[in-house]
Amino acid sequence: MRKVLEKATSRRVATGVGALAFILLGGAPIAAQGDAEPDPCAHVYGQSDLSACWAREAERADEEMNQVYLALRKKLPKRGAKSLEKAQKLWKEFREAHIGTLYGVESPRATYGREYPMCLAISRTTLTRARIRELRRLLEHDGETVCPL
Repeated sequence: MRKVLEKATSRRVATGVGALAFILLGGAPIAAQGDAEPDPCAHVYGQSDLSACWAREAERADEEMNQVYLALRKKLPKRGAKSLEKAQKLWKEFREAHIGTLYGVESPRATYGREYPMCLAISRTTLTRARIRELRRLLEHDGETVCPL
């Protein structure tokens, strides 16, 4: 019984600390992004609205990544396009596994609370934007340097 109470108290403290940090940071989850990009959801308040906003951002990032991927695939010779296709599939698997690592507790909704969907979407958006930058570098490679990256 004592362990159960300690665990519940610990979870409440962690949730309280997270909520306090959220409030002190002005409610903007951009700090979790790790990018210097502006917070696309800074104008949104309320947890359900923030979660929805970040879910839309994750979808937009996926759409943009797919557009850049297709443009790059068209640009590459057949062998390069086949390698890119394999790399993209593996990268998507990596992204999901990485997110699983970040939130791989037994009960993420109980641990992270109402912020969990938002946190997932922020992580997905951040990782996808990084992939977009990688794909754009390849797409914009002008051939003037020996190494494409």
